[in-house]
Amino acid sequence: MKPRSAASLRLAVAALLGFAVGMCIWFGLTVSHVNDDVNATAQTYKQGYSDGYIAAFPVYDNAKTSAKSGYMPLFLQKDPQWANVTYSDETIGTYGCGLTSAAMALSYLTSKEITPDLLAAFVGESCLTDRVNDMAKFSDYLAKTYHLQARDTFWGTAEALNAVDDGWVVFAGVSGALGERSYGSHVVMIWRSNSDGTYLLRDPDDSANSIKTWTKDELLSVEFMQFDAVRG
Repeated sequence: MKPRSAASLRLAVAALLGFAVGMCIWFGLTVSHVNDDVNATAQTYKQGYSDGYIAAFPVYDNAKTSAKSGYMPLFLQKDPQWANVTYSDETIGTYGCGLTSAAMALSYLTSKEITPDLLAAFVGESCLTDRVNDMAKFSDYLAKTYHLQARDTFWGTAEALNAVDDGWVVFAGVSGALGERSYGSHVVMIWRSNSDGTYLLRDPDDSANSIKTWTKDELLSVEFMQFDAVRG
């Protein structure tokens, strides 16, 4: 009986050790996946964190007018410099997509860097409707305050791209997929057409979308809603 008891004990110990090793492996894989998710999220926002600009070569507009700086900054609404600044019902980081888009457009068109927190201090709640960014109000404010032109709200992506071809910076409401992201209600900015027929946009919540070159067909497939536009 004793040898059998010893054998049973060894089997029990081996089983416990196997279970412990298995749990360690499972825990390690779980932590690895969590870390991967955290790193992926951090990667999305790391560009522009230090100074609000894209960590790449600036994009110059060779056909710039005297009103344009030729440099379109990339401001991300979750940049720590202003992410926690109060805006609407919460902060720029959570509600500031339209505000951040307007700050980029204004900086581009006036050659003066106006960051989202600074623009928020200027406009207060005057460009919100039902606590949501109202790009028609932003366009009107930019036009009146900085002597720009503004267009009335319009619909249709093809018309929006024609406006970009004609020198307008277009604010676009989007719902659904945009690149690798999916939004419920969001504002981006289509700001330049290239000689090869492609377009550039700025997504204040995603640096990857902001440095991507978009084809016309790609943009026509996006579920854009209304459009507003300004130009110098």
